[in-house]
Amino acid sequence: MLKKTNRQVKITKFSFSLIFFILIATFSSFTEESVQDVIRKKVSEGMDTKTVSADGIILFSQNVLPRFYTNRDYRPAWTDAKNRNQLIEALKLSYDEGLNPSDYHQKRIEKYLSKGYKKLSPEEAATLDMLFTDALMLYASHLVSGKVEQSEIRKGWELERNKRPDNIDSLLEVTLKKHDLKWQLEALKPQHYFYMLLKNKLKDFRAQAEKGGWPKVPSVDKLEKGMEDDKVIAVRKYLKATGDLPESASVTDPKFDDELETAVKTFQKRHFLTADGVIGKGTVAQMNVPIEDRIGQMRVNLERSRWVLHHPEDDYLLVNIAGFYVKRITNNQNVFTSRVIVGKYNKSTPIFKDTMEYIELNPTWTLPYSIATHETLPRLKKDPGYLAAKHMIIMDRSGKKLNPKSIDFSKYSTSNFPFIIRQEAGPWNALGQVKFMFPNKHAIYLHDTPSRNLFNAQDRAFSHGCIRTEDKWGLMISLMGDPEVWNMDKINSILKTGKTTRISLPKPVPIYLLYWTSGVNRDNYLYFIKDVYKRDPAVLKALDTPVRFKTI
Repeated sequence: MLKKTNRQVKITKFSFSLIFFILIATFSSFTEESVQDVIRKKVSEGMDTKTVSADGIILFSQNVLPRFYTNRDYRPAWTDAKNRNQLIEALKLSYDEGLNPSDYHQKRIEKYLSKGYKKLSPEEAATLDMLFTDALMLYASHLVSGKVEQSEIRKGWELERNKRPDNIDSLLEVTLKKHDLKWQLEALKPQHYFYMLLKNKLKDFRAQAEKGGWPKVPSVDKLEKGMEDDKVIAVRKYLKATGDLPESASVTDPKFDDELETAVKTFQKRHFLTADGVIGKGTVAQMNVPIEDRIGQMRVNLERSRWVLHHPEDDYLLVNIAGFYVKRITNNQNVFTSRVIVGKYNKSTPIFKDTMEYIELNPTWTLPYSIATHETLPRLKKDPGYLAAKHMIIMDRSGKKLNPKSIDFSKYSTSNFPFIIRQEAGPWNALGQVKFMFPNKHAIYLHDTPSRNLFNAQDRAFSHGCIRTEDKWGLMISLMGDPEVWNMDKINSILKTGKTTRISLPKPVPIYLLYWTSGVNRDNYLYFIKDVYKRDPAVLKALDTPVRFKTI
């Protein structure tokens, strides 16, 4: 046999190398193409019936995901390790948003990645790719509009869910190319200070919970400044743990001194208690709420902020029903605040958004049918003179005034009452001297009240649903915007006429009727509020309930 020349040997080695390279390239191309084929098959089979599935479940994203893969000719999207790692890290950090990472295919994704990404079969790689995309779509949806649909849990919440971007598939394509998934997800979260600061507090509370929570405070009848009692030591330890008592303060002194009184008042203010610096049963009860319950409360209100705080206007009114206050917020600054009275538990004030358009001075009050029949009619049956005593008139449905003495009220009931009852304008009127109108289907508005003493109550859920405002004139002057024209002299001159006078606002102002039981103000001041309508437990339960995917 003839020996091969060096040149022949080199050519042979080159040929083998070339063949090997071609085989590897062909294999790689075949593998990617196979993954592409599997994705094409999975998407195509379920696209028309909205049942696109992977790993035995019907996926969340039945619109964006099929469009995304169709636009990229079904090529796998998560071949870049940097993108995969960014999403995995972001999903883990959903915990800090008060959400649950396990909702986003966490275990399914980990199952495939544990095999090694490059060792996955085409079927497994395609499945993992679609799980990554679906996890991102689901998490993004929760950041934009929340996980929980409040209106499905309980009636009386009528705020529209935030709209998602129309071009999510295109945004995802660009995001993956730029490797900036982390920053794009951050941009989907509410950028309002309320959300960001409350999220930080949640993290602090969880860290405190891992250390065992707060010290227990023993029951007391009364502790106040000047007293000396061993129970004061427990209070000091608790208030230092919550940050209400300075770090430099003693935790072994049984004396109730000025510094401790200040700390107690701070705690009471943060929990919407009467801030008198005296520790009684109510204050101790709030001190002994478990830290886990407070964490749940914060998570619930982070979820509520995802419902409404993405794009607040530069100028708006906010009524916190649970907190019994109204604020005007302009350029993120509180420019007006007043205590309010809201609906009773069984006549709760609804949650919605509208636009305040005008004000009425010297308003009349037309009684709602339910009040006229359930409350006023029984009194009329006993005393037809009741109307005159309350400065009320009765009319037929055409508006003709009637003489109540000519009506036999015993003939009528709650289902058969063909009259209209109206209270005339004046200091006796249930609406007081002014009402603030944002016409809506609920017939809800802000107004004055002659029962001014009710504003001193700690829990102010007394109305039939409308919102009674303590600082009525401060609110009016704020809304009219020109104190040189709209001042108390101008207002009093109109009131003296006794005539009902409508005044349009110089600029309509959005108004939100919301429900916050925990929050943080711009000064990083954390507060908790009594859940007067008992809405929190259902929201927390829904947050903790795992996302359920239909199996195939």
